[in-house]
Amino acid sequence: MDSYEKAYTPKEISLTLDIGDSTLRKWCIALENQGYQFIRNDQNKRVFVDANIVVLRHFKELVQNHSMQLNNAAMLVIDRFGKGTFSQGTDVVPVKNNSDLDRSNDEVISKLMNYIEQQEERFEKQEQFNRTLLERLDQQQKYIEERLNQRDETLIQSLREVQETKKLIAAAEEKRDEENKKGFLQRLFGK
Repeated sequence: MDSYEKAYTPKEISLTLDIGDSTLRKWCIALENQGYQFIRNDQNKRVFVDANIVVLRHFKELVQNHSMQLNNAAMLVIDRFGKGTFSQGTDVVPVKNNSDLDRSNDEVISKLMNYIEQQEERFEKQEQFNRTLLERLDQQQKYIEERLNQRDETLIQSLREVQETKKLIAAAEEKRDEENKKGFLQRLFGK
């Protein structure tokens, strides 16, 4: 670590950022999971420098003021500030002035707004697709119902015709039987 740069303890960082120790720990883990590296002391505990404070303030802004999830905030912070690669003894710490931070915040917010707009467009397209799909399903259902009704009507009509035909056949057979009986009696008793 550069002999001119002050190192801070986790407690000091928690007080500086006005967050709890466990919150600081969670944020550091989220950043480390995305590849960010903090300086560690001989006991493998994190030691913070001014550049880390800048990164963590930016992270806090995204998480608390923009309600961003930890992983997404970590990716954006690393995209803006890098992975903080530090090794014992040699630190290259990019310190930004306030106008650079404001500009970087504006860039991140702009990226977020673009992302949100893209998601809204995708959502709207999905909604339109769903509406179209529902309309088609309704049309298909109406078509199926119409076809079933036509089939039922045709089937009922066919059944009626079969019943009428059976009645006609039964009547014809009854008439023939009567004629056959008459014919037999007439033959038996003579004309």
